[in-house]
Amino acid sequence: MKKRREAIVWSVLLLVCVAILYYSLFALEGKNYYVVSIALILSSIIMFLVRFENRSPSVAEISMIAVMCALAIVARISFFAVPNIKPMAALVIITGISLGAEAGFMTGMLSAFVSNFYFMQGAHTPFQMFALGVVGFFAGIVFSKVPVNKLSLSVYAIGAILVLYGGIVDINTLYYSMGENTWESIVTTYGLAFGFNLIHAISTAIFLMILHKPILNKLTRVKVKYNLIR
Repeated sequence: MKKRREAIVWSVLLLVCVAILYYSLFALEGKNYYVVSIALILSSIIMFLVRFENRSPSVAEISMIAVMCALAIVARISFFAVPNIKPMAALVIITGISLGAEAGFMTGMLSAFVSNFYFMQGAHTPFQMFALGVVGFFAGIVFSKVPVNKLSLSVYAIGAILVLYGGIVDINTLYYSMGENTWESIVTTYGLAFGFNLIHAISTAIFLMILHKPILNKLTRVKVKYNLIR
């Protein structure tokens, strides 16, 4: 019953986020992106809080998410000179695997938003936030059922970045750069972006293979210590 209730709330909040992006795209035309970004962050916080019915999140849980957000932000900034090769998505995926879909969603949202103060805020920010949040969210769902190993991580990373992240972020490019919505512009936009998304996907898979064991082991130790195993 609880799982079903959580799934309903997840679905509603994801649809709310999609509605916010739709409103940002067609009504606001890319303006007030800070307001849109904050609205998305609030949705992610609500999603995270849904799983706590009879208690508040512990300090340890919040601290782990804060640490993963900080790591993701620093990791993205540290690789600023190498386009499309960033460890941030890998760290968001690891968060989703270890701390749950809701934590992965919120970590993706927050890390994309904060790191863009360095890379540049703009109409693209809400799309990057939602895309990275969705990547972390589905990592939590997929790997609650699928064993975590190098093959499964690589397949998920490549598929999630190419389909989810690239598919969502490139909507921003389609409307704000191409300025139109025709089959030709769609094919052109996604075709031109495919190479960049592929580099991002492969690099994310490589970072996952390198980072998943040490970070997951440390997060598991903290969860055991504070009795946070779900």
